[in-house]
Amino acid sequence: MQFEPDPRHERPARRRPSARVRRQRLAAATLAVALIAAAAAGIATASRSPRAAHRAGVSPAREALASPQRPARAQEPRPRAQRRESAVRTPPVVAQRLHNDCEAAALESLLAALGVHVSQLTLQREMPRSGPLDPVGSGPDRVWGDPSLGFVGRPDGGGAAGGFGVYEGPVRRVAARYGRHLADLTGAPAATLFAHLRAGRPVLAWIALSNGPYDTWVTPRGRRIHVNYGEHAIVVYRLAADDGVRVMNPLHGRRETWTRAAFVRAWHALGSRALGA
Repeated sequence: MQFEPDPRHERPARRRPSARVRRQRLAAATLAVALIAAAAAGIATASRSPRAAHRAGVSPAREALASPQRPARAQEPRPRAQRRESAVRTPPVVAQRLHNDCEAAALESLLAALGVHVSQLTLQREMPRSGPLDPVGSGPDRVWGDPSLGFVGRPDGGGAAGGFGVYEGPVRRVAARYGRHLADLTGAPAATLFAHLRAGRPVLAWIALSNGPYDTWVTPRGRRIHVNYGEHAIVVYRLAADDGVRVMNPLHGRRETWTRAAFVRAWHALGSRALGA
């Protein structure tokens, strides 16, 4: 039995688009591809560093105008590296120019190690003075100055007594005028001085070059002073091998190596007076 097809269920024949429609579709597809490519190129350009843009032939300024970027975070300036404690220079050799200015010569060397250059004669002129230039009177009750307050006597020697010197307090005040505040190590144990040296910090130390001669007098304020005329000032700047210390001795104008035991004995003999850089 044969059935005739129902025209309502027949699929209509597919019509081929005209040439004009085909051209329009092709143009739309081409435009879409171009837009996608342009968007991709913009993303790539925005992510490029200025250095990469320069290599590609695009100046960083023009690229920044063409593709705005998030503003770069401002970098904080790096703090300057501070000089380490051990960066103090080796004290130079300074020979004393006057008979009694070993303290000023030693201070010149110590300040130079700290970057301050002042001549010993200038430092000597700025040193506070104490008492009359020469002793007044005779015997143990004669009146003279106090080396803890200022320089006593004549720096260049001569006169009735030949001059004496000065202790750590006035020397420390003179150093402070040049912005260098020295540590007062007077009375500290020898181990403290040696620790100072291990840290690269030189020490101005008062020592006794000899066991006397000793003397005594009275200050204008009535204070009794006992001294050793073997008083001397040096700069100790390094621990040496074989239990020694390196010394800048202004008396001879040279570097010397002393045993630690000899240095400690001479230092104690002058009251363990010292100033640390």
